[in-house]
Amino acid sequence: MMQLLSKRIPELTGGKGFSVLYSDVGPKFYAQNGGWKPADAVEIVLPSTTTFFDTLPVETLNLERAEVCMDKDAQLLKEEFIGAADRTVFQMIPQHDELEWATVRDRQATQHLNLKISESVGAQFSSSDGWGYIIWFREYKESSLTILRVREPSYDGALRGLLEAAVEEAKRSGLQKVTIWGPSARMEEVGGVKRIPRKMAIPALLYAGDEENVTWQSIEKLGWC
Repeated sequence: MMQLLSKRIPELTGGKGFSVLYSDVGPKFYAQNGGWKPADAVEIVLPSTTTFFDTLPVETLNLERAEVCMDKDAQLLKEEFIGAADRTVFQMIPQHDELEWATVRDRQATQHLNLKISESVGAQFSSSDGWGYIIWFREYKESSLTILRVREPSYDGALRGLLEAAVEEAKRSGLQKVTIWGPSARMEEVGGVKRIPRKMAIPALLYAGDEENVTWQSIEKLGWC
């Protein structure tokens, strides 16, 4: 089925489409059976006991305010892509529908566990010369507050503030850690933890065009999982 799908995608899209899959059977299977090329599968894990210093203040986001941040983020991405014609770059970020789905699942699980429901889905930093945000959802089975998206603010103190907000929310939710997919080198340094390889949900990209110079950047966890 995967081999047939990989042949059908170029036909359906006129050679301009792409497909992403997330492998739980290692990095080779999807590549051998259709050409989905595995990307880096790394993450950082912040224990909920992590303490940050020299942070800048951030404000928490509910579902409605998060939508404004996500729309702004999408617009910034479009502007950043303008002029980058020397290569093909794929960037996917969660939209509000996916965050809403994750939040509904959060609330159902929270009620089932007889825990207090939190309206917080993220945090943002905003000043006259800097902006960034983080959004999350709860994975009780893994005891993780898992990050869906981070738009890094320019100040390290602001980034530490966003990470601190996530750690504090993990504590309030009785979760042991904060998990961030595909962190940047700066995130690793500011967070004070090393990236580790992820063996499950390995991202893989199939591009229907002829180009070889294709980059999938800022791979983050979407609301499908």
